[in-house]
Amino acid sequence: EWDDDSGATEGFDQFGYDGEDFIAFDLKTTKWIAPAPQAVITKLKWDSDTADNEYRKNYYTQECIDWL
Repeated sequence: EWDDDSGATEGFDQFGYDGEDFIAFDLKTTKWIAPAPQAVITKLKWDSDTADNEYRKNYYTQECIDWL
């Protein structure tokens, strides 16, 4: 999302399972948030992939914005 007035950008990457939130990416911390206990193992694995997390942050704050 791009705020025309301030130029601020915001985005998200979120996954669900069986109609419930499973895991979401926090752009500010470049870490995954696991609201479901079942997602903790996935969170730990995905948090350790710092290169992919930096790519996601860049994608949602730069590349996607260029498309808007």
